[in-house]
Amino acid sequence: MMKIGFFGTPEIASYCLEHLIKHYEIAFVVTSPDKPKGRGKHLLPTPVKEKALEYGIVCFQPTTLKDEQLAETLRQFNCDIFVVVAYGKLIPRSIFSIPPLQTINLHPSLLPKYRGAAPVEWALYNGEQQTGVTVQRINEELDAGDIVLQSTVTIAPNETAQDVYEKILPLGADMLVRAIAGLHDGTITPVPQDHSQATYCGKITSETARINWDIPSIHIHNMVRAFNPKPVAWTTFRGKIIKIWKTLLSDSSCNNSTARPGTVVVQAKRLFVCTFDGTIEVMSLQPETKKPMDASAFINGYRLQHGDAFE
Repeated sequence: MMKIGFFGTPEIASYCLEHLIKHYEIAFVVTSPDKPKGRGKHLLPTPVKEKALEYGIVCFQPTTLKDEQLAETLRQFNCDIFVVVAYGKLIPRSIFSIPPLQTINLHPSLLPKYRGAAPVEWALYNGEQQTGVTVQRINEELDAGDIVLQSTVTIAPNETAQDVYEKILPLGADMLVRAIAGLHDGTITPVPQDHSQATYCGKITSETARINWDIPSIHIHNMVRAFNPKPVAWTTFRGKIIKIWKTLLSDSSCNNSTARPGTVVVQAKRLFVCTFDGTIEVMSLQPETKKPMDASAFINGYRLQHGDAFE
């Protein structure tokens, strides 16, 4: 059985790791250091570490991958290939070149489009109708390695990032298994990317997810979809933060053509908000310090008045 070294950190990486365990020998995992969470600042293991402990797999949590001793230690495992899924740091040549089949990475986009962080979220934000999954060979540039396998995934108009990830994960995990087998038996030949077509996406911050109501409804809708479940698009109302979890595009427009964007319109227990080009319907939202609620509960609980608006 082929021997694999695995690099990854969050839940999506844990999912892929468990899938690989069913097909190959996992010699070790490398994951991020435990992080303090909660009021007590207790150190919590990453999802990948938890999975490694569950299966009795050796786990490394270095603060840097540039340690020569770490590279030498990993070399002693004599792995056939290394696999990277959302590890969180670039893998240096001193490590990715160790195994004979080199190192592959699972990236949730149709490379060379959307290189970088949060490609699914940015695809939704930009209104893309399709995205995909790419298995690439790692090199020293960000997401610029040769393509081993690639598959396309359709994005429906109301799907969220969570919905898309739920489609991508099983597909991507299976692609890793097929990519490893194909590289091993020579039936897959990696193909260089067309670097002239590359696009890049950056990290998403809380400010990125703040809604500006003075833009077209479709852009707001795409933002809400993109940032569900994290960090969640948000606005403010009566001085408090309101997270917007779900919206629907609306054919109606504000009753008052002079209403400013952000103005709330209630129609038959349905919640609409004026935008640059009409209205958008808010289906689910979460006031500060409260649990998510549907629009009807928000209308009843906050006794909305004429002229109320999201800022």
